[in-house]
Amino acid sequence: MLPTKEQLIKHLSDKMTNQDIAKLYGLTFQKVIQLIKKHGINSDELRNVKKYTVYEHWLSEEVVYVGSGVWYRCRRYTNRRNSEHKQLMIEGKIDYKFVGEFDTEGEARKYEAQLIKKYKALGQAQFNKQINLNLDDFSTQRHNCQ
Repeated sequence: MLPTKEQLIKHLSDKMTNQDIAKLYGLTFQKVIQLIKKHGINSDELRNVKKYTVYEHWLSEEVVYVGSGVWYRCRRYTNRRNSEHKQLMIEGKIDYKFVGEFDTEGEARKYEAQLIKKYKALGQAQFNKQINLNLDDFSTQRHNCQ
């Protein structure tokens, strides 16, 4: 079954990659690209690719990782240092939540550090290293996620 235009818009707004969308529907990522073009959808605009994102990885009811970077980094497992974290991502056991969008990398990294500190205090964010950053070293302007 092919995704509808509305489903594609939702998936792209959730910053899913074409490969992730293809997996959901048993398609190739090339077919997803064709459907995006056919429906006249601007995937870059929906994914807000010019912003830096802060995201959380959830396992069950717990945050296991907080990260930041460009929109597609959230779901990329090839760059994960922790083998358990990487395996959970490969197996599809991690849920992804975008929690912020920022104009600069510094703003995103500051918010990321604040969240890591918060979750570490709660005994979570097990796949993050301990944060020992001076948060004043970063810019402070914050933008809300969609």
